[in-house]
Amino acid sequence: MTGIPSKFRLSGNIAVLTLLQMLMYATPLITVPHLVRALGAGPYGVLTFTQAVVLHLDFLTDYGFNLSSTRAVAIAKSNNIELGRVFWTTIAAKLCIMAACAIALAVAIFCSPKLFEARWLYAGCFISVIGTAVFPVWLFRGLEQFAIFAGAFGSARLLTIPLIYTLVKGPRDLVTAAMIQASVEVVAAALVIPLVKRVVPWYRPSICEVSSRLREGWPLFIAGVALFLSTSSTTLLLGLTTSTAVVAYYAAADKLIRACSAMLTPLSGALFPFIAAARGESSESAVQVIRGSLALTTSLGLMSSIATFVLARPVANLVLGPAFAPSGELLRWLSPLPALWALADVLGTQTLVVFQMDSVMSRSIMISAFCGLPLMLVLSKYLGAPGAAIANTVVAGMMLTGMTAAIQSRGLPIFFWKPSVANAE
Repeated sequence: MTGIPSKFRLSGNIAVLTLLQMLMYATPLITVPHLVRALGAGPYGVLTFTQAVVLHLDFLTDYGFNLSSTRAVAIAKSNNIELGRVFWTTIAAKLCIMAACAIALAVAIFCSPKLFEARWLYAGCFISVIGTAVFPVWLFRGLEQFAIFAGAFGSARLLTIPLIYTLVKGPRDLVTAAMIQASVEVVAAALVIPLVKRVVPWYRPSICEVSSRLREGWPLFIAGVALFLSTSSTTLLLGLTTSTAVVAYYAAADKLIRACSAMLTPLSGALFPFIAAARGESSESAVQVIRGSLALTTSLGLMSSIATFVLARPVANLVLGPAFAPSGELLRWLSPLPALWALADVLGTQTLVVFQMDSVMSRSIMISAFCGLPLMLVLSKYLGAPGAAIANTVVAGMMLTGMTAAIQSRGLPIFFWKPSVANAE
């Protein structure tokens, strides 16, 4: 994994993910203005609310397999039988979760007159959940074939642009708009089926194996839930303790800081399967790559945080306008987060998950998230939005501290000293 071909493949994967991310940012800029004009503010608001509801079902269906199954594929890719077992047990598990989500949504729709009125809209948006279940991003990530899934996903995403402009003409096309936007992963899955057939042999999973796959993904799913609750609770707590204007200022600053942090997503996304495959060869190889990732990520994360702090006010003024000047000050309070989140990704996903210490990472995230809730409530009440920003920074620091302590206690020498990696085996 340390040879020149592997390094070229890693560089290529980072480039592919960067292009895909640029496409993901660009597509809404092209389609949203047309959707708003064609549908009108009211129907477009209904569409976005419905998509937000279904997004939770997407989250449930993903479950954590994008990490656990990616890791399993990276380790098993040279063993066809094991690769088939990982693939089909993961698909079966995701289909089971998807079916449970479909039943839960159907029950909610038939029990609520308001939801029943929008039943076809919910059905259209639910196509995205089907896509989450059947599009094997995790397979191609584990195989480090990023160009395949990125090409399929990017092509499907681009296809939505002419379809939206052609088929969405007015409010009556609301369901059509939902179906087009939700169909990206289903179309992408259809595009990669021939490749999957060539790479993955058929394997009939047993109920026990599917249950085992669900248990394997459980700690990562719980960690994701804790992170989701921690981040989504900020706006809620601010809404309870401050004014709607303060909530708006904070939400705008939060979007900017997340966009800034997303610049490192292609790097971390390509490194995770690369390190998992290296660990399949030897722990020493994985530690060597993690050390390099830690040094690079620390540098990039610090540069991002410093740039955010220095440019916070002019960027907020340029992007959000003078009316959102308070968001610029909040952006400064939030500026440590890109560096903290980047380091947490290295220590958590690239280290603890690679070395199959999922429950350790999950525990660190859960403890930090739930300890942060009362802190966030108090600081939001007495300091307003700056207090919420400080609380989020403290929570990220707590997560980072917990992960660091776990890595040290297990003797993983990623911090440039020399304990043996035997404890992690």
